[in-house]
Amino acid sequence: MGTVNCPRQGKHPIRGKQNLRARLVGWFINLQNRQMETNKPPFPRSMVYLAILVEGGLVLLAYPLSWLLGLSSPLGQFKPEWTPALAGLLGTLPLVPLFLLIVYFPIPLFEKLRGISRDVIRPMMEGCTMVDLIGISLLAGVGEEMVFRGALQPWLAREFSPFTAIVLTAIAFGLLHALTLSYFILATFMGIYLGCLLVWTDNLLAPMMVHFLYDAFALIFLTRVWKPAEQKGEVSGDPFQEDEESEYDP
Repeated sequence: MGTVNCPRQGKHPIRGKQNLRARLVGWFINLQNRQMETNKPPFPRSMVYLAILVEGGLVLLAYPLSWLLGLSSPLGQFKPEWTPALAGLLGTLPLVPLFLLIVYFPIPLFEKLRGISRDVIRPMMEGCTMVDLIGISLLAGVGEEMVFRGALQPWLAREFSPFTAIVLTAIAFGLLHALTLSYFILATFMGIYLGCLLVWTDNLLAPMMVHFLYDAFALIFLTRVWKPAEQKGEVSGDPFQEDEESEYDP
């Protein structure tokens, strides 16, 4: 079982089943730690390549998925118009205080997610350039929205009410991000928000804009602005595996 070295309380297993994203991130952490042991600097290009593999792969996946679901294209509701783009820009603003609340305030539900942001995401991404961070965010915003709001939600809307389609799609979206229970809850909430935005604007561009801008803000803030009071050293093993008796408490 993998552990995270915590400066206050030693080692704590983190509960939860691994998904593909967790395994890929764990691989990168092990690579980073091996480089630290040999006094080599972190290898941010690995993070960029990993993001291209995962998020870029979703762009490619969206097309055969749409075909299997009987849709003409995952971009069927995408229209390059100014009004949905503005809606996406304005729709990002309410999410910024929520992000800052999670980062700066010790909310018990999100303590584990805050610890992962400090101990895993920030060390992994801080070596990336601004172009890298923006590019990763753009790939995530386009690829994930093509799969979920571009393909899955319209397909579900054929069989269920729009609200049910939004919720079911959001749950699937949350499962993709289920590194922890709190991350699943947050991502599911975000999925509902993005799904409602798609229905309201009838344009995939709006949720794409929100997803891209939120991810870009979060990554840039974590790596360029945030100065957490506690810094830890090496992250060892798999930080996303938990058992039923232990809990990560950063």
